Amino acid sequence: MNENKINPLLCDPETGTCEMPIDEKLNERGTIATENKPVKIVYYTDPICSSCWGIEPQLRKLKLEYGAYIDIDYRMGGLLPDWSYNSGGISKPADVAHHWDEASLHYEMPIDGNVWIEDPLDSSYPSCIAVKAGQIQSKEKAITFMRMLREKLYLEKKNIAKWENIAQAAQLAGLDINKLKTDYEGKAKTLFHEDLTYAKTLGV
Repeated sequence: MNENKINPLLCDPETGTCEMPIDEKLNERGTIATENKPVKIVYYTDPICSSCWGIEPQLRKLKLEYGAYIDIDYRMGGLLPDWSYNSGGISKPADVAHHWDEASLHYEMPIDGNVWIEDPLDSSYPSCIAVKAGQIQSKEKAITFMRMLREKLYLEKKNIAKWENIAQAAQLAGLDINKLKTDYEGKAKTLFHEDLTYAKTLGV
């Protein structure tokens, strides 16, 4: 057990942030280049981030009201590499269930934490890589894909680290599953690690 690390699944519903390892060096020299729209938001998220699920209604409202002015760049945060981040009140998958019950009440969003008891995820990396694979095909479909992954996780208690559940979500989002599988096993891994590196550059 490494006491120098805190569990990234312990999201703070008041601030909407999920903790990352405290020994990460933050670099505040990163810059964000805008393109066609005047404001670019680099949004670091993760399919298993309960706070991200909780703020989806607010994010939708932001897009509806200011979509003509903002460009949202979806990046994957990789909240749970594995279960070595085992402090901060969470040491095993079953501990997440109670935390998700609290998040559900705070955000008034449905979250069934029993997935962590019935079919727990070993890591969020597979679902993060899957979203990056989806982005290769279509940025818009990838957003829908991530929503489908979250519905499977939070509502249906499906382990979205498993390929069969990823494939079902991809089909619902209208993605080419064969291409998704190829990119998931290849280029998407590189894109995901680029997201992790860029997060450090920005001080996320």
